[in-house]
Amino acid sequence: MSIVEHVDLSAHPGRVFVVGDLHGMVHALERLLDSAGFDPQQDLVWSLGDLIDRGPFSSQCLDLLQQPWFRAIRGNHEQLMLDAIVDDETWLQWIVNGGDWALDYPWNDPAVRGRVEALPWAADLVTGVGRIGLIHADVDRMSDWPQLLEALEQGRGVVRQTALWSRGSANQAWRGLPGRQIAGVELVLVGHTIMDHAFQWGNMWVLDSGAVISDDPSAALSMLEIHPAVKLWSVPTTQDPAAAYWWSQQLDRLAAVMARRCA
Repeated sequence: MSIVEHVDLSAHPGRVFVVGDLHGMVHALERLLDSAGFDPQQDLVWSLGDLIDRGPFSSQCLDLLQQPWFRAIRGNHEQLMLDAIVDDETWLQWIVNGGDWALDYPWNDPAVRGRVEALPWAADLVTGVGRIGLIHADVDRMSDWPQLLEALEQGRGVVRQTALWSRGSANQAWRGLPGRQIAGVELVLVGHTIMDHAFQWGNMWVLDSGAVISDDPSAALSMLEIHPAVKLWSVPTTQDPAAAYWWSQQLDRLAAVMARRCA
């Protein structure tokens, strides 16, 4: 496993996109890629993590990891899945945070876990518009981009916790504070914290626009094109029938999970 994935795409002949948190909304990704004119023969998509949990098609989102045009970094929900094997407490933490979809899915199969364990904590991409950093949640405030990558590779716990869980920068952006400039990189793209739309804040792009929250009028799946130029793409997911039905069945699924666990 590479802790940080370094890829030079500056001469890539196709387009490169980065999508926000999918949370099982693979059908919304299909619509989004179609609207952008995505070509799987030459274009690439990176995910900012949180492929799974809370939405209707988590297993299909994991299947994307086997597609040659698809890459992903690790999100906190992938980490919850990996940690769920440790004991009942960590398993329950995953379940109540959306892991109830895995009741009849072989989530602990070595092949499945292997694909998730291989997800890097960050991606460092060189594109036609410069150096682009991908991290799931946030960049440690004491670090520039090269320092962050070094700290991740060294396994520093606080930095890794920030990378997967922090909402610090997103909350500052939501409050209208001045944009953050992270040195050593052209743009940093993050997900994790749901906003009512995707936007740039300093040299950070916040891309989780709440695709799975179908009862929110602003719900959308957002994606930023980063090569050969920068362009934002988005499709609304408000009143998405698959997501709405999935949420309506959540309590029944949780009851079934707990009953099977206690049997």
